[in-house]
Amino acid sequence: MKKKIFHFSIRSLIFTIGAAVLTLILSIVSNFWTPLGGLDNKINDSIFQHESQATKEIYIVGIDDATIEKYHSYNAVEYRKYFADILNNWASRNAIPAAIGFDIIFNSAYGCDEVDVELANAISKHNVVLGVNGMSRTEAPYGLSSTIQKSAKAIGYVDAITDSDEAIRKTYLKGEGYDSLAYSIYSMYCQNTGQTPNDYIKRTAYYFDYFARPELNYTGDGKVQNVMSGFNYISLADLIEGNVRSIRNAKNSIVIFGSYASAVDTGLSNDIYNSPIGEMFGVEVQCNVIQSLMNDRLYLGIPNYLYTILNVIVIFIIALSMTCLAFYLGIAVFGVGIGIEFVILFIAHSAKTYYFISLPILILIVAFVLVIADHYYSEYKHKKEVIGTFKRYISPDVAEALVDKDEDAMSLGGRKRNVACLFVDIRGFTKMSEELTPEEVVDVLNGYLEMATNQVFRFGGMVDKFIGDCVMAIFNAPVDLDDYVFKAVCSAYGIVKEGKAICDQVKEKYNKKLEFGVGVHFGDAVIGNIGSKTRMDFTAIGDTVNTASRIEASAAGDQVLISKDVYEVIKDRVKVIDAGDRMFKNKKEPITCYEVVDIIGYDEFPKDVKHKGKIATLNLDNSKNNEAIKQNESEATEL
Repeated sequence: MKKKIFHFSIRSLIFTIGAAVLTLILSIVSNFWTPLGGLDNKINDSIFQHESQATKEIYIVGIDDATIEKYHSYNAVEYRKYFADILNNWASRNAIPAAIGFDIIFNSAYGCDEVDVELANAISKHNVVLGVNGMSRTEAPYGLSSTIQKSAKAIGYVDAITDSDEAIRKTYLKGEGYDSLAYSIYSMYCQNTGQTPNDYIKRTAYYFDYFARPELNYTGDGKVQNVMSGFNYISLADLIEGNVRSIRNAKNSIVIFGSYASAVDTGLSNDIYNSPIGEMFGVEVQCNVIQSLMNDRLYLGIPNYLYTILNVIVIFIIALSMTCLAFYLGIAVFGVGIGIEFVILFIAHSAKTYYFISLPILILIVAFVLVIADHYYSEYKHKKEVIGTFKRYISPDVAEALVDKDEDAMSLGGRKRNVACLFVDIRGFTKMSEELTPEEVVDVLNGYLEMATNQVFRFGGMVDKFIGDCVMAIFNAPVDLDDYVFKAVCSAYGIVKEGKAICDQVKEKYNKKLEFGVGVHFGDAVIGNIGSKTRMDFTAIGDTVNTASRIEASAAGDQVLISKDVYEVIKDRVKVIDAGDRMFKNKKEPITCYEVVDIIGYDEFPKDVKHKGKIATLNLDNSKNNEAIKQNESEATEL
């Protein structure tokens, strides 16, 4: 029987609703608490953050270790003179960049009035943006030299936002009082090149792309040697010495002054940060933000309400599909769910939205693991139920083999198979049951049935049913059995031979003669669960079964009769006596039968039986006997 591809159940719906509710709660909470933020960043970094072509319009002037070696550690007064000389030199050459930014704080406490005036005059000739601390301030930041500030076109805060891994991925662009250094430089650049700057939301963090990073070659003492930046780079020492006189195409360029020194004794604060593409100085970070602004490559985090709705819808559909579809289709749906999340990630990125993918993927994985666990638990439970059921008919090892082979063993329906069918019953049982008490009859019957069952199991057969004192067994069903015709005859022979011990006990205890008649035939029969959905039996039906029953009915006490068809298959391994032709009901032709008197190789079969129940023995203490019966039944039906 084929399993349904789609099966809806209340259990599936409850599981799906639970997954959706969990998603709803976690999505809302993620707006305030982001334990998976680091994983989200790593995923986005690996997919979208890669070095690419840096713009040629941005120049970095670095106060690097080479400058420190030539002109000593950073001294505010001395270096402000250098900056003034450089700016005056550019002005004299009419090399006025579209925007100049200083990622350096000109604190009033470290300057002198004369030098500050000189620098202010030089700054006034250019389009300068001064870096300051204090993004949250709405007025001029504390400590900035007012003389220098008044000469600048704008100021911008240089505050950095770092994630849990100390990397910078996002920045505030606009504040209440003044904007960030990068956005102020970008705005001035657009103003002086005839462009309209893009507007952004105040006090809102934007994720940005990285385009370039420096290659920092450190010396043994921790200094940076041979600076190589993805952006145009000029050492401040080269400008001071006149090795670089001015900026090419200055009117369309951006120049940013900043720290490029790594040594701790430079007089500069540590300005090295982590980024998704590697370690870099703060001035490099500013350049990457500016290029993101120029290329319109900034991303807002997805709104929480939209994030929540998307997650709930996707998780609900995928979870319901995984639980309702056939198992292997459910696995495919899980893969589709992961794929959908990455499609959403790419769509969001193209729409300039930063999507947090780790939460829905984690929920999908948890749901998937639970579905897998539930599937295997259900399979295990079903297998135990099937084995428990078939242990009543066949030995436990055959029952397990059957379940492993046929997952639909408990389904309603039948299949045509070639089998050997055995019938056995007690001769004169009706008369004997009239002469013994009911308890004694049960005692005799249970001992006989246990013996017959074990002989069937011994040779790999299946006990189909007990019909009063009659036992019906089939061989080569429900699993394949080698040499099943011969083994069926061995089982029949064993019932008579091994049953003599029970016959002797009955004679001794009850003074009753006990004899068995056995018949075996083989051919095609329909094997399977036959009946209704509420009551079914695993059995065999067909002419083969009827013929075996007729042969058994004609057998004398302690006689094993086989049909000619059976004899022709095993005649080289048995000794028989011709029992003549016998006419049976509903048969047009007589059937030749043979009595088996010996079997070559019978004693080679092991006598131990892999049967979980205990072999019942005749016991006059009926309370103990009934206890043994109950234990047999309990163990036979154990799940």
